[in-house]
Amino acid sequence: MPYKIKQKLRQYANVQIKASRLAREIDEMIEEYGVTVENLIAMGDTSWNNEEPQTEALAYLHNGECDNIEQTIKDIEEVFLWFVNNVS
Repeated sequence: MPYKIKQKLRQYANVQIKASRLAREIDEMIEEYGVTVENLIAMGDTSWNNEEPQTEALAYLHNGECDNIEQTIKDIEEVFLWFVNNVS
């Protein structure tokens, strides 16, 4: 395999490691407010009587699928604020 491809793979791995660490930091910061990250990646309780809102916005961000960061932040904030205001 050409050296330049190996170098790009190493560069990509370094970026992924940094992104993973940052994602964990964000998750921890969100959970400090009592907000379950699962509801921000659409993995929360989906039982028929559950009224907790969900979004896939954080999952899109984690997966590099975020087209509009401001809309993504708004989607996350909507669920975040619901938890902050409704869960003790």
